[in-house]
Amino acid sequence: MRGAYMDYYLKIFLVICAVHQITSGVIKSTTDAAYKKYLSLRSLPFEDCASSTSSLYQVSYLDIESCTTLPCSMARNATIKVTVRFDDNGNGVSFLKHEVRWVFNYIKTQAAITPDPCDGDHGCIMSATDGKAYWANVFVNNTLPVMKGSMLWESKDANDQNLICFQVPVVITV
Repeated sequence: MRGAYMDYYLKIFLVICAVHQITSGVIKSTTDAAYKKYLSLRSLPFEDCASSTSSLYQVSYLDIESCTTLPCSMARNATIKVTVRFDDNGNGVSFLKHEVRWVFNYIKTQAAITPDPCDGDHGCIMSATDGKAYWANVFVNNTLPVMKGSMLWESKDANDQNLICFQVPVVITV
């Protein structure tokens, strides 16, 4: 008789544990989804060009120093910090080589980025609650035309494989 009660209570305990496991997973995924939505609402709007370049990771958040509206106003001879969050699908990204170009009327001009590459020596890649984040500084060359265009940012791994791609409208000022 006593064994029957123990089996009964053991089954109840296992059901409670299973329900707890299921609900905690739902709560965690709901919390993660809410946090990602919060980040996207705080992010500067950008065009994700991942599909056109077969990039592996999608950007979830973009911050360009002193840019709150589009197009981003960027003064010549300025150095501007860019911060990006992305989901690396648990791959532990630790190296990013940047290819950043200014695009004006379909003409592309290479931008100067520091640090490049972004690796363990520079502390520019950080773990975030929802993947990875990195920062880099882009230099706005004084020879760029004073006009509207865009900044096209691609990040590649050590094997030159596209990982991240985004584009942002900019206006170069004096």
